Amino acid sequence: MRPDRNGEHVKKLLVLAAAIAGVLVYRKAQESEARKTVWSKSTDSVD
Repeated sequence: MRPDRNGEHVKKLLVLAAAIAGVLVYRKAQESEARKTVWSKSTDSVD
């Protein structure tokens, strides 16, 4: 009899999906932080 490996494949897909989602969230946060920094510098009061 062959062992049921469907559960193992599903776990791997879920881990892969979670990793991709984590990378996307991290990149979005970095982009947002960079945009905030640029906005802050461009709207800074002139001395």
